[in-house]
Amino acid sequence: EKWVEKQEKLRRTIKQVLPCDVTLANPFNPLVVPPADCVLSTYCLEVASKDLPTYCSGVRNLGSLVKSGGHLVLVMALGGTYYNVGPEKFSCICLAPEMAKEAVKEAGFDIVRFETLNFNMPMTMASGQTVGFLVAQKHQEA
Repeated sequence: EKWVEKQEKLRRTIKQVLPCDVTLANPFNPLVVPPADCVLSTYCLEVASKDLPTYCSGVRNLGSLVKSGGHLVLVMALGGTYYNVGPEKFSCICLAPEMAKEAVKEAGFDIVRFETLNFNMPMTMASGQTVGFLVAQKHQEA
């Protein structure tokens, strides 16, 4: 029953859902929102990025939404080059763990935790077979 209580609390807490474009310096452009305690990205950056520089820029852009001392949480597909949604095939950057970690560090974060999980995804759904989970804390402003 705890999940029902958490769900109700979350629904009371969320005020608005905003469109987000991680390729923009202000992902919520034209809106300006105050920095958050935590920003979560799930399977977003690797599919929105055509190459490593675009991925690093996306991490910086998302990181700009996190307040000093706050956290960035990324769930990412590692090692894949495509995924399918129904009959549609979409490409993604073939991301290695070290690429993601370095991008997060360069964006001004310390990695608190990084884990991977291997799974058997049918090749008809996606080419990646590993999921990465990363939690990072933004450097404290002096």
